[in-house]
Amino acid sequence: MTARAHRIMGLAMASEAKTILIASVKGGTSKSTLSRCISVCAAREGLDVAGIDFDPQQTFLKWSSARHETKKVIPSVADFPVIAMPLNKWRGAEDVVDEHEIVIIDTPPALENNADAFLGLAEMADIVLVPTGSTHDDISSNTPYLLSLKKAGIRSFVVFSRVNRQTKSFRQARQQIAKFARVLPVEIPVAEDMHVHNDGGLTAVDIKDARGSKDVELLWDLIKHEVDL
Repeated sequence: MTARAHRIMGLAMASEAKTILIASVKGGTSKSTLSRCISVCAAREGLDVAGIDFDPQQTFLKWSSARHETKKVIPSVADFPVIAMPLNKWRGAEDVVDEHEIVIIDTPPALENNADAFLGLAEMADIVLVPTGSTHDDISSNTPYLLSLKKAGIRSFVVFSRVNRQTKSFRQARQQIAKFARVLPVEIPVAEDMHVHNDGGLTAVDIKDARGSKDVELLWDLIKHEVDL
C-alpha cells in the first residue's frame, strides 16, 4: 500500500518506507544534484536507501555507477543502488519502495507531457520537493505545477536552488512563491563544490568543508522532520 493510501486511511506508517519525489517543470534546477545529495545523507546515517532515475539522460544512474567504482578505492563511501525506469513504467516504483527504508526519485522536466505519471508518483510519495531557481522563467514555469499539487492535497515543498541569497530577485521570488506554496527555510547556493566531484560519484556532502554541504545537510534534517524519520 502506498504512503498516500496509508495517510488517507489513517493507518500507522511507522514501519513504512519513506518516498521523496524530486520534480520540477523547469530544467536546470538541480533535481539530480539534490537527488544525489539527499541519498548520500540518508546512506551515511545507515538507512537502506535506493534511488530511482526516471530521466532519460540517466544522470542519477551514471553518477551511481561512478560511485560504485569510487567505493572500490575508498571503502568508507556510503553506497546504494539506483534503478533506471522509463516514465511510462512509473508504477514499478512501488516495488522498489517496498524493498527499502527510503527511496529518492529523480525525474525529467517537461511534466506537461507526462501529467498522469507525475501525479501518480506525487500521490505515491510522502513529500514532493520542487527545486527552483529565482528567475521569472523558473517561477512562472513551476507555478502551475505547484498549484496542481496543492489542489490535489499533496504535501509539497519548494527548495530554492542555485541562488544568490543576497540578491533582490531571490527575495522577491521567495516572497512571490510563498503566497501559494510552502518554502523550506534553506537555499542551495550557486557553488562549484555542488557539482565538481560528480564525475567520481561524489557530492558536496562527501567532501569536508565543501561549499553548500551544510545547506544540504540542513535540507536533509528538514526532510527527516517532515517524513518522521
